[in-house]
Amino acid sequence: MARTTETRATRTDRAPQLRYVRTFSCDAGSLWRLITRPEQLSSWLGPTVLSDTQYGGFRVVTRSRAEQTGIVTACEPPHYFRAAFDDPPNPASTVLVDVVPGQDETHLILTHGGIRHSLLAPYDKLWTGALDRLRKVVEGTTAALRGRGEPRG
Repeated sequence: MARTTETRATRTDRAPQLRYVRTFSCDAGSLWRLITRPEQLSSWLGPTVLSDTQYGGFRVVTRSRAEQTGIVTACEPPHYFRAAFDDPPNPASTVLVDVVPGQDETHLILTHGGIRHSLLAPYDKLWTGALDRLRKVVEGTTAALRGRGEPRG
């Protein structure tokens, strides 16, 4: 079961940021796959395409007319990645995702920084909904594994 421990908008020297901390009842490897593989991302974030796998380019369609593109700028599997998000005509923003293994769960810390004040509410709605859907995917996957008699991850 996932639980929310923190959602906060903070002001930095450059621009506000949103930070989400979630705890999931799965192992770090499973969570990493859910947040990095296009077919898995599509199940909770929105249709996702890796447009350039050599350089980490991607495109995410979150609504019928809302599309985010970007590039992964740092990646250390299965611990973290950082991506630059393009949202013209707005300035680019940065998403940092950390996966922290716990004893019987895994913590996800997602920080979206460099956001204009006018975009805080829309991005908060996007991430809150996406992370709620991710929780449901994790719980469904965990339940399906337990249903087959496999050990909890």
